[in-house]
Amino acid sequence: MRRAVCALLLGFATLASGQPVKVESVTWLVSNVHGTARPIDGMLAYLGQRWPEVKQEELTANAKRSWQLIAAGEHACHTSAVRTPEREQLAYFTNTVLMAPSQVIVKRDLYKRLPLNAAGEVDLARLMADKRLSGAYVEGRSYGPVIDALIAQRPAGKSGGAFGYPSADFGSRILPMLGRGRADYAIEYEAAMALQVGNGVDMKLLRSVPIQGASEPVLAGIACPRTPWGLAAITTIDRLLGNPEAAAMLRQQFGTRMSEDSLRHYGARIDAFTQLRSKPSREYATPGTR
Repeated sequence: MRRAVCALLLGFATLASGQPVKVESVTWLVSNVHGTARPIDGMLAYLGQRWPEVKQEELTANAKRSWQLIAAGEHACHTSAVRTPEREQLAYFTNTVLMAPSQVIVKRDLYKRLPLNAAGEVDLARLMADKRLSGAYVEGRSYGPVIDALIAQRPAGKSGGAFGYPSADFGSRILPMLGRGRADYAIEYEAAMALQVGNGVDMKLLRSVPIQGASEPVLAGIACPRTPWGLAAITTIDRLLGNPEAAAMLRQQFGTRMSEDSLRHYGARIDAFTQLRSKPSREYATPGTR
C-alpha cells in the first residue's frame, strides 16, 4: 500500500496487470475565445513551467466534444469543467475555482416580466415554460446540478420557451443574441459575462438575476478521464497546484471574473476554498470543496 501511494505521488497509476502508467503527454481541452485573455491562460502557463517533462498541447473543443473525448478515454483533460456527480462517473477532478452560480441574464426592459419570488430570485421552471419569452443556453454545458435538472425537465415546444444552442466555445454567441433580439434572456455565468466586455455586448442594457434554489457557488476544475492514465494525470496536476503560490495564482486568474456583489457575498467561502487549494487533496472522485 505504501509503495502504491508513493507511485501515485510521482504521477503514476497502476494497471490491473501491475504495470505503471506514466503521463508522457496531455492535451488540454480549451474554449476558443477571441480577443480576450482566458482565465485558464495563467494556469496552463504555470503547469507548463512546472511539468516540463510532459508534452502539453491545446485542442479547441466545445463542452459536448470535450466530454465525448473524455468519455472515450483520450489522453486529454478539460481545463475548466463544472463538477457534477454525473460527470464524476466519467472523470477525475481537481478543483481550481469556486465561482458564483449561473444566473438569468435579461434585458432590463423585460425584468418586470420575470416570475420572481419574494427574495427577487427567478423561478426558472416557470420562466422556461413561458412561451411569451424566449431563452437561450449552451447545449451540452453544465450550469450546476440544480439548473441542469431544470433544463432537462423543461417543456418541449417549437416556439417560445428556452432552447439550447450548440457553441464552439464557452458560449460567446449567447449574450449577443439578446442584443440582436433573438432571445429575451439567457442562462449564464458571471465569468462568461466578463469575457464579453469589448465584444459588442452592451452590459448596461442587461441585468443578472439569481435563480431560485441555485444560490450555492459552483465548483469547477480540471477533469481527466476516469482511467489509469487519467488518475496518473490528475494526481500530478493536483500536486502541482496544491501549494500557496498556485492557489494565489488561481484566485487571481479566476477571481477577476466575478462582480463586486458576488465577491462580497461569496468572499468568505472563496477564502476558505483558497486555503484548501493551497495543499494537495487527492479527493479526485468526491464532490465538495475538498
